[in-house]
Amino acid sequence: MKKLYLLFAVFCLANNSFSQLTVTATAATPTICAGNSTTISASASPVGYKVSKILTNPQPLQGLNYLAQSGVDVYGLTAGNLDDGRWDGIALPFTFQFYGVDYNYLNISTNGWVGLGFTNSVTTGINTPLPNASAPNAVIHAVTSDLNFKPIPNLASNTNFSFIEYFESGSFPNRTFVVNYGDLHFFSGGNTANVQVILYETSNIIEIHTSDCNNTTLGKLQGLENSTGSVYSVVAGRNNTTNWAASLFDSSYQFTPDAVTFTWSPSTGLSSTTGATVTATPPTTQTYNVAATNLTNGATGNSNVTVTINAGSYALAATAGGAPVCQNISVSPGGTNYRDPGTCNLISYINPAGGSPVNNSINTCIKLDTGATKRGTSNLYGARKYDVEPLIAPTTSTANITLYFLQSEFNNFNAKAADSGHKLLPTGPADASGISNLVIKQFHGTGTNPLNYTGGYFDFIAGTSGFSVTWNASRSWWEVIVPVNGFSGFYLTSKKSGFLPINLIYFKGVQVNKKNLLNWKVYCSSARANFELERSNDALHFATIASITADQLRCEQPFDFTDENPLPGSDYYRLKIVDINGKTDYSNIVLLSLKPQPFELMSLNPSVISKENALLKVNASDRNELILVVTDFSGRRINSQYVQMVPGTNQFTINTANLPTGAYQLTGYVIGQRPQSMRFIKH
Repeated sequence: MKKLYLLFAVFCLANNSFSQLTVTATAATPTICAGNSTTISASASPVGYKVSKILTNPQPLQGLNYLAQSGVDVYGLTAGNLDDGRWDGIALPFTFQFYGVDYNYLNISTNGWVGLGFTNSVTTGINTPLPNASAPNAVIHAVTSDLNFKPIPNLASNTNFSFIEYFESGSFPNRTFVVNYGDLHFFSGGNTANVQVILYETSNIIEIHTSDCNNTTLGKLQGLENSTGSVYSVVAGRNNTTNWAASLFDSSYQFTPDAVTFTWSPSTGLSSTTGATVTATPPTTQTYNVAATNLTNGATGNSNVTVTINAGSYALAATAGGAPVCQNISVSPGGTNYRDPGTCNLISYINPAGGSPVNNSINTCIKLDTGATKRGTSNLYGARKYDVEPLIAPTTSTANITLYFLQSEFNNFNAKAADSGHKLLPTGPADASGISNLVIKQFHGTGTNPLNYTGGYFDFIAGTSGFSVTWNASRSWWEVIVPVNGFSGFYLTSKKSGFLPINLIYFKGVQVNKKNLLNWKVYCSSARANFELERSNDALHFATIASITADQLRCEQPFDFTDENPLPGSDYYRLKIVDINGKTDYSNIVLLSLKPQPFELMSLNPSVISKENALLKVNASDRNELILVVTDFSGRRINSQYVQMVPGTNQFTINTANLPTGAYQLTGYVIGQRPQSMRFIKH
């Protein structure tokens, strides 16, 4: 009898064996510029799972992301209803491999199963023992049965209520993602089911913890099935059976995938020759072979992937009026050309130098307007504008950056210069006066144009140490070398007629005890400077609240001013700077608000994202709906999601796994409140 029992258990666990693996190899960027890198990855299928009994030990509930609660569809069903329904597009915070295939999304059924992938084709999936080629496939059957929700909790009798929630816990690279079915009712036969599914990052292990499931009337299924319904692993006694307790097995099980090794060849340009994902930096176009071996059953397979090298061109990147062009790669200690990843046209050249040489990844973007553009009432800027953002120490890193411009762009600027009170840029290589007029204005902080950067600015002009403007006759373009201390936005302009000899280093403010403290610092070569501090409650109409006059010696020292009586609500401050000859300029705008913020974006982890999604922490003062929008450097909306905040600290998974490499901005919106933003980099 014992032998028959063991035979039955082995049969029901149904871990199939295979002799041949189907291996898929892909490159994140199949064509790269010379000297650049890409990741190459491999996956293998089919693989099986070892099913092991474990102690029932579900993770504590967090109450963060309810799909449904007390008979209410909280999240918004994609298909069906709470009797037979499905939620699609639940983003995973990390890539999860299931039967050898990578997934970044889940779809979750009201009937107790969790699908791998963005969507599925059915909402029911009940009464189908495994294996079964019919949908749903690529599924974790937690407690697949005809389930429904108790409409309203009976607090008087202390009766529990039904819910489904999901949440993330732990930290990279050992995070877990949990889907919890709590007190779901069966359509007939009575009793409830409490089942939790746990997905483990890196190991791709799955655990199903069953706290209770005492219904003996309906069929219930617990196990796994691949995307074609041909490979499966089920728990003995739970393949659409009616009475799980009668099987006399423990309640919870772990599903461990077969161990598969990957070996790459040749080794040319590879960061490693083993592993599912490696970095390739081939000197020329290279085809790599990856061989896979399933250590559990000896199955093998192989595949090829080609990385094509596009030799760097000597045309400048970006199209007039087009989208920004960006590249995010690590800088070499000897300097690196940053190029359009698609065409390999040149963006800029960055050479680490100075007291704190920049290192690691730098996201470099170029945007080309249709012509020179006036910003504000008089300031004119060239069509070609740059944004350079290092991953590490963006405000303190140092380097020499070479920016490139065409003579036609100078000519377009010059045609508009007189109207804005600017001197002319060079009209040709021999125009020494025009060369001395050229200014690169660096704006610190974050922003998308000269009017909205969060920090101050600095003007690089003729005479600035390390700053140079030269004509490259062989390439027919201008090369401007800027010795930067801190990175951000770089804009081409020229000196004003009667150029202001006062350069703002920073203008910022802080709120202390319901008072607003403003401070600023300038580089000053004027014999005298006047600073008029202006305030507004709408960022449009400003009035002077303080005026300070300083000689050149005092001008070199920091300035402070305290606004003892701020306006109710929002206070916008700017600094009007006037030199000895009456020439004026304005600072950035600083916003300080006495109004309590209903929400605050605290952190995004990780801030540099590879394949995984990101976790956003938000503090909220009350219950409110938050709209989260991801935009690229140009402001183009990439994706958005609605989440519900509760008082205190909230955590939300942000869908970033499938974004292309580049710099992005995450902005949170609450109706009637000022939006908040933070930057992140997809690597």
